Amino acid sequence: MFEFGFDQAAGLRLDLQARDGSPALMPLASPAQPSHGFEWLCRLAMALADAGQRVVVIDACATERGDSGGLVHALGDGSVANLGATRSDGGDWLVMPGAQGLQSLVNTAAAGGADTALSRLFAPFAAGVVLLLYAPAQALAGLLGGLSARVLVPVLQQPQASIDAYGALKWLHGTGLCPVLAPLDAPAQVLANVIDTAQRHLGLRAPVWTQDAWARRVPDGALVRTDTAPFSPTRSPARGLMAGAASPFWS
Repeated sequence: MFEFGFDQAAGLRLDLQARDGSPALMPLASPAQPSHGFEWLCRLAMALADAGQRVVVIDACATERGDSGGLVHALGDGSVANLGATRSDGGDWLVMPGAQGLQSLVNTAAAGGADTALSRLFAPFAAGVVLLLYAPAQALAGLLGGLSARVLVPVLQQPQASIDAYGALKWLHGTGLCPVLAPLDAPAQVLANVIDTAQRHLGLRAPVWTQDAWARRVPDGALVRTDTAPFSPTRSPARGLMAGAASPFWS
């Protein structure tokens, strides 16, 4: 059975795209207080790692420090390549701050389009890696506007859960993105209220991915490149501020 925004054949896509040099991106909308979503983010990363995925978490609610280790450094240093290529025996995942890097990508998207910005984002990472980009909905809308990308929206067990979730749905849906609700320990009534409010006020029937399905649905629903020629990690046109020569396609 098919539903809007979900391709049942996509289960094979991540492995196939890994041969073509593509990571996979799943954007995650952070709550108004990002720390409230940290447990949700960790549970999601853990589910993917336990299922055998190589995971990189980009926390774009945290600012890069120093001269290395953050997204802005990876974007600006052409020698950085294949991040996330190896997976530890303990199933841990790489976490990197990314507030400045995301702002740079949003600027690139505004000037040259989402395709160019995503080419820059993908360039430092290894094929087959699942990138979890945790950021405010407004920033994700600025990066991904014009693409029908899925974005996970947490529904949490905390007082502002419904307000945060509805606010994210409004931003994302308004820019043509496809928000997906991903509840964690949220009361059923809270989730039902978010779904009902979105349908009444936005005309949006938001799909729901339950926790037990995250490990399957996130790789299936992630954004990947569909062009056939991977970028070289050292001479990719995706490097630099504009990277105007890049013209990938996304699925």
